[in-house]
Amino acid sequence: MGEKRHSTIIIVPHAHGRVLKVQLSPFLLKALTVLGITVAILSIVSLAASGTFLHQRAVYRAVQAENKQLKKTNQRLTETVGQVQQRLTQFEQRTKTLAIAAGVADLFTESAEAPRAGIGSGGPLDTLPAAPETLVRRQEQLDHQLAKVEQKLSDQALMLSHTPVVAPVIGVITDGFGPRLDPITGRPAFHDGLDISVGIGTVVTAPADGVVVFANRESGLGRMLKLSHGYGYTTIYGHLERFLVKEGTKVTRGQPIGKVGMSGRTTGPHLHYEVWKDGEKQNPLHYILDAY
Repeated sequence: MGEKRHSTIIIVPHAHGRVLKVQLSPFLLKALTVLGITVAILSIVSLAASGTFLHQRAVYRAVQAENKQLKKTNQRLTETVGQVQQRLTQFEQRTKTLAIAAGVADLFTESAEAPRAGIGSGGPLDTLPAAPETLVRRQEQLDHQLAKVEQKLSDQALMLSHTPVVAPVIGVITDGFGPRLDPITGRPAFHDGLDISVGIGTVVTAPADGVVVFANRESGLGRMLKLSHGYGYTTIYGHLERFLVKEGTKVTRGQPIGKVGMSGRTTGPHLHYEVWKDGEKQNPLHYILDAY
């Protein structure tokens, strides 16, 4: 059986001290080697773990800062959404008022409100007063409703501008609409219009927007002017001295169209004024809102 080999470590101090010799058995040498490798590995792992910890700590702090910023942003967004909701509600109330004025008050009953979840129905928690998509849909719906109201008001304004509602001249009414004794023949007759006595040369103005469809002499009414206003309305002006517009001319309310005279069958200077609606004669007094 051979002698076991030992390893010797000699330690020589710098001074004149005693030289130290340490003998290591093979087993102890292996144990020390394994221990050294283990310590080295643990040191590397420790350094790696320390670096990971520092990185995670930095990430955690960054997440904390981001979360704080997100909370502030969410708070500002919540306030903004609340303001938008308030403005939309105001616009809805104003649009409803306009809808009532336009005669389309039932406009807001066309679309039912979105169904709301009941108690215990579950669903995701939403910290905002309303989802952005809901606000967008609400705004689009309001735009659609407002466009209808505006169109209705525009149509009404256009119709009103073409409705004869003002007097063509201001004077003394000498003969009204309906049965009467003809001033020339003395026989019973139906008077189709209104006779307004004014001086010769008094300017006659259009009671509404329209188009001149006739400007010529007519038996009985002398120089006669006829306006078509659309929407079924037509007006006639008789006994004129002269025309201030020609056939085909577009006129607007208040625009001069002729001058009062004594042309045709008449006993004195006056304007004979007629109003027709859908081909039927009307009492002109029912369409004069600014006089008489």
